[in-house]
Amino acid sequence: MIEEMTPQEITDALKEVDTVVVPIGSIEQHGPHLPVGTDTLIPITVAKRVAKRAKVLVAPPVYYGNSLSMADMKGVFTVTPDTLASLLLDLCRSFSRQGFKKIVFINGHGGNKQVLDFIGQKTRMETGALVVRIDWWNIATEEIPKICEKEVVHADEGETSMMLACRPELVDMTKAAKDDTSDRLIKSLTSGKPKNMPQVYVPFPKWSKTGLMGDATKASKIKGEKIMDAVVNNIVDFLQQLDKLQ
Repeated sequence: MIEEMTPQEITDALKEVDTVVVPIGSIEQHGPHLPVGTDTLIPITVAKRVAKRAKVLVAPPVYYGNSLSMADMKGVFTVTPDTLASLLLDLCRSFSRQGFKKIVFINGHGGNKQVLDFIGQKTRMETGALVVRIDWWNIATEEIPKICEKEVVHADEGETSMMLACRPELVDMTKAAKDDTSDRLIKSLTSGKPKNMPQVYVPFPKWSKTGLMGDATKASKIKGEKIMDAVVNNIVDFLQQLDKLQ
């Protein structure tokens, strides 16, 4: 972890390492059973496990993200997309100035995706550094359906399982619930064709009565470790191929 290193240790490491991994997430509600830091705690664990197998340095995490859709809910501490973009762009400039050629964000929050897309291209144009956004649930798209019943959404089987693999002491499975409000609403809006659903910008409580989307009761640490293994393996494999883009 970079924050535990001296300046000279960082300088020495940069002689062999050109990649910095940045965990990024949000502080927002994740139903009654998960901590508000879930979206950041998962990427932190993923980054640490990746660093054990790949030549990368892990930067201090970015805890705050764009959670405007949940802004009025309890336990949500959000920044605006403009603020987040300014912070991430400044960080990327700094990483590049220090000598990193590749900046890899391991993202745990869907609301950050568009902001990361913007600063990724702007950083490339300004500094020449290669910026990568890895959404942990997407890097294992092929594997997760073989482990869980549905794709990862929010505080559901998949995300809860990952938290059980990362920080089980922070998960209260006695409060885990099932909430299919979003599924029923989407089917209603699309006349039974959920894959045709457009993006609608409404407050999060429209999609959930409990704060989660899916069935968290089916989560387990075993499932979480399987997902974690897939995520880390795929990230390590991907990082090994990145030089082909430069």
